[in-house]
Amino acid sequence: MNAIPDHSALTSFSVDWDAIYAAVNAWRGECMHHFSAVELAVTKTLLALSQASPDPSAIGLRHFIGQRLEDLAEAIGPDGPFADAGKSASTCLAEYRERHEAFRRQLCHGLVVVTVAQNGHWMMVLRTLSIRARQGEEREIVIEQSAAASRLVQLKRDGQKLAALLGQVRKAAEKT
Repeated sequence: MNAIPDHSALTSFSVDWDAIYAAVNAWRGECMHHFSAVELAVTKTLLALSQASPDPSAIGLRHFIGQRLEDLAEAIGPDGPFADAGKSASTCLAEYRERHEAFRRQLCHGLVVVTVAQNGHWMMVLRTLSIRARQGEEREIVIEQSAAASRLVQLKRDGQKLAALLGQVRKAAEKT
């Protein structure tokens, strides 16, 4: 059948772009808040471990958050100077990084394009360009509104769990 599709359904509702952008930016901001809470806990923990360590230079205190995550993983990992204090936090940190680290980079540094589906729900396209081995690496992810809500719940839960465990690591380090 060669019928011409009726596109009037696509144009029959108007989109309140201000409300859509406000919703996307609110979601993105809430994600950033949870990332920042984890970053603060990581940095506090590294500083506490450095102060508690007989050799403070054994604890890395680098500038970028990716480096600090590596420094913490090393300090509380199986061969690290705080392996005993950080045993459960080490596993949680590895899981957090696996689930959220790439997403954080995309969310913070990606170019965002917002569109609206026929049902009125927003979708966000995040495009990033990284340099790996001197080559450009482009990535693109699409996040639908319903998936965004689920992702935020998981990010919040995982971040709170990690921050709590890192608080325990800090307390254990203070006792040494």
